[in-house]
Amino acid sequence: MRTRWVLCALPLAACVTTIDEHASPIGEVVRDCVVPPPAGVAALDAPVSLEYPDRSLWLWEELPGADGIPRRGVGAWVASVDDACAGPRLIADGAGAPAAVLALTPAEEAANAGRTDGKRLALAPTGGVVHAGTGYLFYDLIERGPGPLDATTLGTGLCTLAPDATACVRVADGAGATRLWAPTARVLDRGGVVVADADAAGGARAVIAGCRRVAAFDDPCVVSGAPVAALADPAAYQVYSVFDGWVDALTDATTIADAPGALTLAPYDGGYVATAMAIFDNRVVVHRSPRATDGFGRPIAAFDVVPPDAWWFVRGGREHAALRPTPRSIVVSYATDGAAAPGLHLVAFRFFGDFQ
Repeated sequence: MRTRWVLCALPLAACVTTIDEHASPIGEVVRDCVVPPPAGVAALDAPVSLEYPDRSLWLWEELPGADGIPRRGVGAWVASVDDACAGPRLIADGAGAPAAVLALTPAEEAANAGRTDGKRLALAPTGGVVHAGTGYLFYDLIERGPGPLDATTLGTGLCTLAPDATACVRVADGAGATRLWAPTARVLDRGGVVVADADAAGGARAVIAGCRRVAAFDDPCVVSGAPVAALADPAAYQVYSVFDGWVDALTDATTIADAPGALTLAPYDGGYVATAMAIFDNRVVVHRSPRATDGFGRPIAAFDVVPPDAWWFVRGGREHAALRPTPRSIVVSYATDGAAAPGLHLVAFRFFGDFQ
């Protein structure tokens, strides 16, 4: 499908209209804006998010500051598509400065300051779940440098964000370590949902999607889960197998999709929808399932995105369920350097009806 793009200026944001040779068979784009950067930020990259009942918490590992100083671990509350398209505001600390919602410990900061090899520790938020007003955010501990593309994932951690808090408290194990999982132990990098589960302590289970490259053009995605009451216990996490249910071995997990780009699990119309960014096609696709753990069908094309120019792929592609303008819709963010409409896009897509 070839696509032309029309960019129109608004007082607070730019809007983008796609003009396709033929329309999507399952729905239509009803809003596509380029999100203006907050005050003091030079540009916005694609966010990771936690989806609350009434708003979305957008999170970034780092944003470039207009003064040349990077804003690390920052976040912004977004209440609606209109709110985002008008320009989000970064969460501020008591002094009014951008708050580090996800921050290194003083010991990690000191270790970075003492290095002479061009490397540094960084925390990259990867998504999570919200339960009873508390956010549970997974993040990767990464060693970056010395080159701009050099990065080694050292492990995964979890932090908790109390209602109305401006800092996510990193969970430590019994030995005081915040790296709760080794890189090969669990894959918790795509966020998830909370589902009712009579077999889980407290009657609810967090189901977290994760995708990992295992070979060229092969990025299988599986789900991990833990009772919500035991989310802070690394040993409580298992992976789902359609044959045996919740099991311990990662190699026994059932693949729900293959997605080198972003993938988001969210409730939809009594079941679940997995929204994915097909980075090789510059297209957002959706999969349906009656369950959060398995059964996701074939990918169905929803809408095309503005293809990148210098970048290899568009960035992001997360779906923000809290921002859906109608129940039968999805809202997706992604970033592109495409000359037709560069920047962070927020797209609201309305489904015509049921789709399979």
